[in-house]
Amino acid sequence: MRKKLYAVICFTYLIFMQAIPAKAELIAENFNGIIYVEKATVSELEDLFKKYHYTRFRGLEDYKFPAIFINHMPTDYREIPSAKYRNEVFIRMLTPLALKLNEEISNERHALLRLERSYHRNKKLTPEETQKLENLALKYDYFIRTPNPEIRIPNQLEELKLRINVIPPSIFVAAAAIETNWGMSRLAFEANSLYKEKVWYTNEGLEPLENKDDGYRFKVFDRIIDSMRSYALTFNSKTAFYNAWKAREVAITRQDKLIGESIAYSLSLATNLPNYVGILDYTTAFYDLLSIDNGILMRIAE
Repeated sequence: MRKKLYAVICFTYLIFMQAIPAKAELIAENFNGIIYVEKATVSELEDLFKKYHYTRFRGLEDYKFPAIFINHMPTDYREIPSAKYRNEVFIRMLTPLALKLNEEISNERHALLRLERSYHRNKKLTPEETQKLENLALKYDYFIRTPNPEIRIPNQLEELKLRINVIPPSIFVAAAAIETNWGMSRLAFEANSLYKEKVWYTNEGLEPLENKDDGYRFKVFDRIIDSMRSYALTFNSKTAFYNAWKAREVAITRQDKLIGESIAYSLSLATNLPNYVGILDYTTAFYDLLSIDNGILMRIAE
């Protein structure tokens, strides 16, 4: 009798719990055509995606992707039972952010090209233009010793044109997938970090669970896009990516759109991970990420 009563109580409890709606966590706002999502569950995020017809990451009409920016991983992301669905959510989360970063990089490149045109037209730069060029050189970690402007300025212009250029969104996404196990890692949740960036000999950052005496911590970011922005700057400033810069230059010369498959092979020197290029190439091909490389960021009307 007691067993039957216990079973009835348990069954009633389960029915009651299922009837309770999940706690609402969505915190989002629309600012200048971009929806910033501060906090959300997967289902809330999916509802937001559906509202703007963003139900797939490939084959979107006119390759337009709504400007929905996810600041942090969904609170219950790790609870998604299907790895395939989880990976597709991950791609949809990161694609608009990658497209936004390429807009920023493109704007800087256009500013650089304006400086180049001014220099060729006037055979010199104004003090203000010179300072802008110096700021770009500093940001993108390019140093040239000579102070002679006739040598310094043309050298800076040529080198920065090689560095300041767009990065295929598929590279952003595939690299993040490899480094975080498709967003499942501790760093993705506790540090908004997608690329295992480190800071050295400081108490700031997230302490590693292993190798605690090696002098590093993992860099912590306020938002996911900040991690991606830092990766973009590393990609375009560190000479370990030189082969990728050259491959990108060639690929852009040959085609209108730069796709990840065109430069994936050139990243072998940019990582210590074994078979990184093969995994990267497989990921971009398996998920057919060409569609996001062709993507356009679409602002959302309020």
